Amino acid sequence: MRHIASWSSVGLGVVVAGVALLFPASASAAGPDASSVTFTKDVAPILQKHCQTCHRKGQMAPMSLLTYEEVRPWARSIKTRVVGREMPPWHLDRTVGIKEYINDPSLTDEEIATIATWVDSGVPRGNPADMPPPTQFAADTEEWSIGKPDLIVTMDKEFVVPPSGPDIYVNMFGRTGLTEDRYIKAIEVHPTIAGRRTVHHVNTFAVQDDSDGGAGKGIAGGGGQVALPGEVWLKESAVGNVGDVFPEGTGRLIKAGAGIRFNIHYHTVGEEIHDKISIGFKFYPKGYIPKRQVLSKIISAGNLDIPAGNPAARHDAYWTLPQPAEIIHFRAHMHYRGKAMQLEAILPNGTHQLLTSVPRYDFGWQITYSYKTPPVFPTGTVIHMTSFHDNSTNNRHNPDPTMWTGSGERTVDEMAIAHTDWVFLSEAEYQEIVAERKKGQNAQN
Repeated sequence: MRHIASWSSVGLGVVVAGVALLFPASASAAGPDASSVTFTKDVAPILQKHCQTCHRKGQMAPMSLLTYEEVRPWARSIKTRVVGREMPPWHLDRTVGIKEYINDPSLTDEEIATIATWVDSGVPRGNPADMPPPTQFAADTEEWSIGKPDLIVTMDKEFVVPPSGPDIYVNMFGRTGLTEDRYIKAIEVHPTIAGRRTVHHVNTFAVQDDSDGGAGKGIAGGGGQVALPGEVWLKESAVGNVGDVFPEGTGRLIKAGAGIRFNIHYHTVGEEIHDKISIGFKFYPKGYIPKRQVLSKIISAGNLDIPAGNPAARHDAYWTLPQPAEIIHFRAHMHYRGKAMQLEAILPNGTHQLLTSVPRYDFGWQITYSYKTPPVFPTGTVIHMTSFHDNSTNNRHNPDPTMWTGSGERTVDEMAIAHTDWVFLSEAEYQEIVAERKKGQNAQN
């Protein structure tokens, strides 16, 4: 099976056991004057800003949208997807929980109305002189969403995925060549262009001694998502996912002499694929020690029970904060039957605070949601993950709706994992942040 991003979305909003997972608000019906909207003047700039990073040759999207000739055959489909807010991929519910994210690629209501008007008026090309200059992209082998890395580490050996057979799980290694400790500001994992078709996910670890007491280690979650003794968790990358950037003054330590372990899940795609994965790092300046260090926590619902035909099988998982903390990233990970996931905080006083609801999970676009203002929580807060799987005939991605499904590492099995990145705080830091934000809210009021 090919695991590439598509125009489809996995599921619909659901309401189960009192948990509402709602559709994003639709675009405004108001639009610009149809007589003045053209591709060259109005639509091309929108595609450059929001779409072309993925929609071009060799990237994760299934078609290129660089030119009028490439876009025109897809115009009606593009209108449908953008009006339904299925594209650009951003599958959370915009009406609930935290509203502002650093990496939100969503179109504005005005941009959506412009595309809809252009399509409805017959997709006019417009004056070629109005066409903006083409966006200059780096060569495919050099392009990184985090910008040019300070260090790129590549697997020592190429791995060859056969054309057929069962899923493959393998550990490969690379060397950093670092001669001094460095703190990571941003990180990204890159399969080869061909490898993107066959990589289910990649877990990466820094192989180094454990003298720091395991700060920043990943927590057990199965499927190689466990840092072994002497290792530090770095990043998990899955289809549709890009790099992570940590907030200023926040980072993760990688030590001198560290190696990199690439824990990879491959699947076959009908032809032999040669892959050599790389990981890129952007560092803070030499000698700089960020005030806060990142902890990655996997909140996973184990022992999944997904009956045949069930359109919304629910599972829950919990993690209690051992000290005050702020969350900076959240990403949902399920497989083909994944339908929806949400993350909430249950405060020590019993108050429930919804963080992020993802009602339209899509295996082809496993997006990391980066909070613009990371929420903070006191000691004892319970982080609650709720997941839903659709094992019915309503899910056109379902491998077999007649079969019961449970937890497993294979792509045809299922998972329910919330990948989260955290920063632990002292009690004084927590109280200071709470006071500052309360002061800011009072000033706005």
